[in-house]
Amino acid sequence: MKKLLVLLVWFAVSPAPTFAADADGRQLVEMPPEARAEMRAEMLDFQMALHSIVTALGEKKFAEAAAIAEKMIGVSAMGRHRNAPPNARPGMFMSNDMHAIARGMHVAGSEFAKVAKTGNTTKALVALQAVTGACVACHRSYRTQ
Repeated sequence: MKKLLVLLVWFAVSPAPTFAADADGRQLVEMPPEARAEMRAEMLDFQMALHSIVTALGEKKFAEAAAIAEKMIGVSAMGRHRNAPPNARPGMFMSNDMHAIARGMHVAGSEFAKVAKTGNTTKALVALQAVTGACVACHRSYRTQ
């Protein structure tokens, strides 16, 4: 099992062949550099939140995992860019489908928070799949560069 995990991690972090960028079939979402920087910062915050959530689940700190999810990913986290100048608001440049994925992620984050509070690790992990599934769906469908 440990060898399989090491192999999977190696494949995940290994550089892709150089021709992969040329064959990138994801939809390009054009936006100003300011909006792209804001979106990148938000994605990195989501990544940190997911790491913290998994850590909390591993330590059976369900309330902590729920709080992180709601504050950083859930519906409570929506609207982060509302007071930014228009050129720094990524949402203004996203398609309706891309927005739907993002909204789904926020709703899934709040749903995970509710489930995590029950203290059932299995159900919490199942609920977390909807969050990470939204991340995967968006990153596999869209790109900004």
